[in-house]
Amino acid sequence: MKKHFTSIPLKITHTVEAHFPVNPKRVYLLLHGYMQTGEFLYNQFRAALPDDAIIIAPNAPFLLPYAKKEHFEMRYAWYFFDPKVRVYYIDYDAAAEYIKSLLIEMDIIRKPITVIGYSQGGYLAPKIAEIIPAVDTVIGLACSFRNEKFEYRQSVIMHQINSKQDLIIDHSSAKEEFLKLRERGNVGRFVSLEESTHRIDVEYLSELKSFI
Repeated sequence: MKKHFTSIPLKITHTVEAHFPVNPKRVYLLLHGYMQTGEFLYNQFRAALPDDAIIIAPNAPFLLPYAKKEHFEMRYAWYFFDPKVRVYYIDYDAAAEYIKSLLIEMDIIRKPITVIGYSQGGYLAPKIAEIIPAVDTVIGLACSFRNEKFEYRQSVIMHQINSKQDLIIDHSSAKEEFLKLRERGNVGRFVSLEESTHRIDVEYLSELKSFI
């Protein structure tokens, strides 16, 4: 017989790539993609973000060791979804609560927060906005905002950047979800890229800067 326990803490060291200026007015929270790291996304987006803001890019809570020829490389995931059977073995809630606890520990949870999520991190981003009142902006790149997975707060503006050439995230389905979100009151923009694929490139970065 299997028994399930949901309140047992697992205390491990969590790594965050961060920029902390003097007297910051805003926090930019970066959520990386599946099997990536916070450091990767920080390096991708750092130049597009203002120097006078806090920038944090945590590793997701679930470790995915990646076997290379001579060693294991540490990669991470925010949740586990099986697209073949359409089952969440671990849904968004655990990662969202992890981010909330992290912001509390860093004493920045009351500052205005912009969440920028790429790929799997973009799927999670609206859930962060649901449970953290200081989040006022969400920007998703190469992702889909699944409306059934989060409650929408009217004070949050959500933008999305997707490519028509993305072979991982279906552009039409992502746009359809965004239009549903607009019916719920969101006034953000959906940007369609023509040439990019799923990988972050200058086209993604250019559009991201327009929202900062």
